[in-house]
Amino acid sequence: MNKKVKKKEVIEHYKKLVEFLGIVLGENYEVILHIIEKGNSYVGAIANNHISGRTVNAPLTGLALKMMKDKKYHDNDYVTNYKGFTKLGAEVRGSTYFIKDENNELIGMLCINFDSSKHKKIANDILDLVQTQLNMISPKVEEMAFSEIETIEEHSDNEIIEYFSDSIEEVVNSIVDPSLLNPNIVLKQEQKIEIIKQLHKKGIFQLKGAVSQVAELLNISEPSVYRYLKMIDKDKSK
Repeated sequence: MNKKVKKKEVIEHYKKLVEFLGIVLGENYEVILHIIEKGNSYVGAIANNHISGRTVNAPLTGLALKMMKDKKYHDNDYVTNYKGFTKLGAEVRGSTYFIKDENNELIGMLCINFDSSKHKKIANDILDLVQTQLNMISPKVEEMAFSEIETIEEHSDNEIIEYFSDSIEEVVNSIVDPSLLNPNIVLKQEQKIEIIKQLHKKGIFQLKGAVSQVAELLNISEPSVYRYLKMIDKDKSK
């Protein structure tokens, strides 16, 4: 069977799976199929997109691009239970299954994001009720609670975090300090190269249209972006 035809059949299978899982899991679970093509990776199917606000053809997130760039899929079939944030700041828990071809190369990613906000609200309401009752018994409960929070924060420093975006500009802003992309600020060449280096490291240039979008954001020409990328690759090979 032709390789392209086989890949298309696999992708169509997962598109149906996205629809199926979206219905079975329910409205608190967003299911996304990322299609990976050379120079063009995008959302190919999505269910319950009210959670992140993304749509079909939206670009991959910075985390997804980094996993591609680092070839995390070579040693792993999936990544589970990482933290994500929507554009509105809502927290979700995400998991990604890597879809690979017979050569162990990535052709897609099936992602499931769980919106736990409703469950957290119920839990917090219960905790508030318990807290009120415990405060009547012991004045030290609040102090203990803060101690536990500090411990949790200390252990979460190395946690994988994903920020959902539906445009290349938003993906760039999740990687680069937005203040550096202010059109009123004149950046030095070294700063521009460093920004492009950061974006290249995260795999942003695997997205279709990324070069022109980055050129516009940095107020430089597309040939300049390609020139800087060539300089970065040359420095890496030294």
